[in-house]
Amino acid sequence: MRKLVIGCALALTPALASADKTFTGTKEGAWDCAKEPTVHIMRGDGSYTFKGACKTISIQGGENKLTIESVDMLSITGGNNVVNVGTVDAIKIIGAGNQVTWKKAKSGDRPKTSAIGADNRFDQAK
Repeated sequence: MRKLVIGCALALTPALASADKTFTGTKEGAWDCAKEPTVHIMRGDGSYTFKGACKTISIQGGENKLTIESVDMLSITGGNNVVNVGTVDAIKIIGAGNQVTWKKAKSGDRPKTSAIGADNRFDQAK
């Protein structure tokens, strides 16, 4: 039984290791979501640019600046992040003082939004 468990764990490890792109130590960067459409930012005070169609971008940190061409789900946990998005389907925020500016909703007139915290803004670019 133990050999079966170890064998299963080893078989799954490569799939888990290459599942997402994660920015942890890098303070700035650019990423093409065609390479990997799911991205995690786990730091604060960074500046990042994302090209192509991203599936999910999650931020865990504060005072980041992001420019995103397109994303299905933008998830922010933290404060004072500034995000400019071309096309977005859904935005979820847990934190305060975040500002998301979007140009176009992926479906409908506006993206789906939810926010827990004070002073979060969702604005359509003019």
